[in-house]
Amino acid sequence: MSKIILDTNVLVALLDNKDVHHQSAVRLVGRLENERQQFVLMDCILVELYSVIARRSKEKGYDFSQIFPQIFRLEKMYHVIMAYGYREKQHRKVLDLMLSSKGALNYHDALISLAMKRERIRKIATFDRDFAVIDWVEVEN
Repeated sequence: MSKIILDTNVLVALLDNKDVHHQSAVRLVGRLENERQQFVLMDCILVELYSVIARRSKEKGYDFSQIFPQIFRLEKMYHVIMAYGYREKQHRKVLDLMLSSKGALNYHDALISLAMKRERIRKIATFDRDFAVIDWVEVEN
């Protein structure tokens, strides 16, 4: 069983059935489950997930209190890597990775990539194309 990071956009699409990628996320996660992938989250992804869902609940008029428990369940169900803990020691490497990608990677995604390398996790389930510039990351979408 190999480990795979679930990126924010996949999680948002799973939770928001009005998201343009909802059906794609359902199919992707279903396929990965059938392949017996071990889902892993990161603290920075969870922070972004809570923020995006809270903002969308206001914009789209759905009840955040109904989705909040689903996020909390995900947080308890899967292993969570504390990527923010790497930030202090990895800050310069994050910036270097952003520069070497010529801006294709933002700070958040560069931090995720370096945390994946440190944790020896090669795969990420994402709809973002920016991770494709990282040679140690394999994108599942």
